[in-house]
Amino acid sequence: MTRRLALSLAFLSIGATAVAQTTPPAELKLNLGSGVTIDMMLIQPGSFVQGSPVTEVGREDDERERPVSLTKAYYMGKYPVTRGQFARFVAATRYRTEAEVGTSGGFGIEGGKLVQRKQFTWRNPGFAQTDDHPVVIVTADDAKAFCQWLSKQSRYDCQLPTEAQWEFACRAGTTTAHYLEPVDAVAWHRGNSNATTHPVGQKKPNGWGLHDLYGPVWQWCRDWYGLYPAGAATDPLQTNRNLSDKPRQVIRGGSFMSDVSHSRSAERYRNDAKSRNADNGFRIVCATTNRAVAPLLKAEAEEVTTTKTSPTQPHSPQPSKTSNPSHTKQPEKKGFGLFGMIAAIFASFVGYKFLRMFIGILSRPHPRIDASPMSGQEAAARFASSPPPLAQRFAFQMTDSGFYITGPAAAVGSRIQYSAKVGDRVLTDDITFSPGPQGQFIFTGARPSSVSVQTMGGVIGTSAAENWSSSFDDDPTERRRRSDSSSSRSSFPSAY
Repeated sequence: MTRRLALSLAFLSIGATAVAQTTPPAELKLNLGSGVTIDMMLIQPGSFVQGSPVTEVGREDDERERPVSLTKAYYMGKYPVTRGQFARFVAATRYRTEAEVGTSGGFGIEGGKLVQRKQFTWRNPGFAQTDDHPVVIVTADDAKAFCQWLSKQSRYDCQLPTEAQWEFACRAGTTTAHYLEPVDAVAWHRGNSNATTHPVGQKKPNGWGLHDLYGPVWQWCRDWYGLYPAGAATDPLQTNRNLSDKPRQVIRGGSFMSDVSHSRSAERYRNDAKSRNADNGFRIVCATTNRAVAPLLKAEAEEVTTTKTSPTQPHSPQPSKTSNPSHTKQPEKKGFGLFGMIAAIFASFVGYKFLRMFIGILSRPHPRIDASPMSGQEAAARFASSPPPLAQRFAFQMTDSGFYITGPAAAVGSRIQYSAKVGDRVLTDDITFSPGPQGQFIFTGARPSSVSVQTMGGVIGTSAAENWSSSFDDDPTERRRRSDSSSSRSSFPSAY
C-alpha cells in the first residue's frame, strides 16, 4: 500500500468517524471487562418543566416548577447499577465501600426496618440478592469511585446524573406525575416490594427505554440539596452544599421502602452523602463521545494536512536531511514495514524510560532510603519508633493500574485530595480517606509516575486549620508502605 493511498484511507476514516460522532447510536454498551457490560440509552438535548404543579397528588414544597433546558446529549443507564456490575468494579480495583471500612457497618434490613450492623454492606444488605439486583448500601463517594473507574475503563466520561438530567430522562416528554399508569406497573414501593429489592427490568420502561426510575432504590444525583432558584435554568447543577439544615445530596426515584407517593417524576429527597442505606443505589450517565478517539483523529488529521501536495504540481519525495546533496533522488527503501515501525517505537519507549529514570535519580532532592528488603512489620515498627512529621505520614504503593494510599489513623474518614501523574496526564480528585488492610486503592488505568495528596478542610492533627501533604515519586526504594488498618468510627443516619 502506497503512502498516498494510506493517507487517503486515513482521511476517509476521519470523515466517517466524524459523521458517526455527530449521530451517536441510540444505545451503547459500556464494557466493564470479564463479559460484564452496562446498557446505556441516548438522551437527546431538550427543554422541560422541572418540578410539579400544585395540584399534583403527593407534591411537596420543594418541587416549585421552573423551565429547564439541557443543551447536550448524554447517555443514561438503562437500569440502576447492579450488584454484578459493582462486583466487577470491586474485583478490578479491590475497592472497599465506606460501610466495609467503617467500624459500624451500613443500614441493612432487619424486621422490615433499617438497622445499622457491622455485617451490613453491599455484599449483605439483610436480604437475598442476585447479580441482577440493584447494588445498595453505597454512599455518594462509593458511586463516584465507580464512575471514575468506569471512565478510565470505558474511555467514556461517566458520572452521576444531575438532578435535572435525571428528571428530564425520567419524564421522557411526559408532564404527569408518572410516565405511565397505573403506578404499580412502573414502580417498586412499600406496598408491593415485600421489603426487598428486585431484579432490574421487571417493571415497564418509559418512552425512552429506561427502567426502574421509581424504585426499587433511591438513586444518587450530583446536586447538593436546596430549593430550586427562581427563574429558568440551563444545564443546572447545584454545587452549594450549605442550602439545607446540613449538607445533603439529592437522591431521586423512591425505593422499595418508601411510600407510593414518592414514586413520582418530580419527587425529590436528600440524604447525607455518607449515608449507607439498604435502599440507596445509583444510576450513571456518560458522554456521547469516546475520549480515546479524539487524540487519534487529531494526529491523523495533522499527518494528512502536512503531507498534502499542491494540486498544481506532482508529488515528489523530499531528500533526507542526512542524504548526500549530490544525489537528487534516493532509492526507495524497502523492508522497513510494520515490524520495523514496532521495533522503532519500542526502542524509543525503552530509551525514554531509561533516560527518565536516570534524570529522576540525579535530580532527586531527598536522600534515598535503605534499599534492603523490609517486612511490613519491620516498616511499621520503624515508623512507630521514629514517626515522621505529619506531612510525611502518607505512604503509597504503585501498581500497574493505580496505587494504594495508607496514612495515619487521624486521617481516616477525612476528605483528601490526590494528584497522580500518569504518562502525560495529571489526574486530580478528592475522596474520603477510607483505607482497608492494604490501604485505599485508587484506579488510574496505568502505573502512576508520581502521586501527591493533601487534606480537604484541614481537620487533621492538633491544629484545626492545619493543611498537610505528602508526595511520592515512582522509585523502587520508596514503594514500601506501612500497614494501617484503622477504621472510621462514624455512624450515619437513615434517610427516614
